[in-house]
Amino acid sequence: MGSYCELYISNYSIASTKNEIDPFLLSIFQTEDIRTFDRKIEERHQLLHGIEDESEEVENAIQYINSAKNIRDRLNVMGFTLEKSKENFKESKAESLLQLKEWFNDSSFNSSERMNESLTSQIDVLENSSFDDFLKASKEIIDNKYGYDTKIEELPKDINPIILYLLDHGYGLDRFPHNYDQRTLLRALLEITPPDTPITYDITELAEGGYYEQEPDSIYDEVIGNWSYDYELGDKFLILAEGTSDINTIKKSLDLLYPHLSGYYSFMDFGISNASGSASSLEASVKSFVGADIKNKIIALFDNDTAAASAIKGLSKTKIPGNIKIKKYPELDIAKDYPTIGPTGITNMDVNGLAGSLEMYFGIDVLTENKELIPIQWKGYDSSLKKYQGEIINKTMVQKKFDKKLKECIADREKIENYDWSGIDSLLQMIFETFNE
Repeated sequence: MGSYCELYISNYSIASTKNEIDPFLLSIFQTEDIRTFDRKIEERHQLLHGIEDESEEVENAIQYINSAKNIRDRLNVMGFTLEKSKENFKESKAESLLQLKEWFNDSSFNSSERMNESLTSQIDVLENSSFDDFLKASKEIIDNKYGYDTKIEELPKDINPIILYLLDHGYGLDRFPHNYDQRTLLRALLEITPPDTPITYDITELAEGGYYEQEPDSIYDEVIGNWSYDYELGDKFLILAEGTSDINTIKKSLDLLYPHLSGYYSFMDFGISNASGSASSLEASVKSFVGADIKNKIIALFDNDTAAASAIKGLSKTKIPGNIKIKKYPELDIAKDYPTIGPTGITNMDVNGLAGSLEMYFGIDVLTENKELIPIQWKGYDSSLKKYQGEIINKTMVQKKFDKKLKECIADREKIENYDWSGIDSLLQMIFETFNE
């Protein structure tokens, strides 16, 4: 019979593989998601093919588990957005319709009344059903736990015909049009899944059956590391920024606010590499990566200021490949009317694109001193752009305030809600969406 591993939404199986772990499904988890515990074989979730051994024998269960919300965030970062699921649904449905109609018109294949009725019914379902219709039917299947042993004749006579279409082959939701990649199917189904629902990838049978001889903690690296057909599968997004301080702050903020996503990103540490920190040095780094033909997905983050605009202008004549994205920190609402120090004293103005260093994203609580926003000081002038470069005064003090805020929340995550993270969050959200644009 072989051994199976299966992916569950709560305790409903939506995908399975025989005699091997699916590296694509495993990629939506991280090593810290693994759970091992003893259980009786009969306590397993009901597998699609059924539990053959209902004895009280104890096995060492091995599962990867995380919440629906966190898995959805990870899929979005990996490019499996709701929009992609809808596009793949449309493409897969069209392919299925084309195949069904070819069979319908092939007299050697469609040679009985029963086959004619079946093909007609399937074509009708696909032609008259939308993505949302399939989601609604899938929710009903999951809620009612219709599975491999569901008898069609025992279902209500007025049941949604899409449900009959999906259950026809007895393999869960594989017939939901999704273009083969189960991550696309899962992303679609997460739209109907409460955020706290556990998503579980159970590999117990394969480990118990001797298909993987490594210790449980090493199986993840073995499966992902040995998959050589898709370099993106095991590789992380590489983040470049203008300096060591920026890199460290973004990394710590990501670890704090989105710990379930931090494993998908790595950061170029300027301190370790001895690279200097500035917009011009980041410009040079990007050109070096382009010249080296690096295949990893890279996000080069420039400040939201004049120096960054000048550096990005310097890249305009460089052919940037699709795996390298040039981004400026996003515009800030608070920066649209911000105090600046000029020849005539304090003047409020829009400093987006002029003085948007990372410190401006630290939150209004950090940027406020004595109930007033810490102002921007104008410095150098870029003659080619005809713009001044601004910088927040007391920059070191601002950095220390934010570092204290970070340390306090790292020590006690419940304090996160006591502070303003809107600026940093907008930056992180931009990072997450960069390769989905």
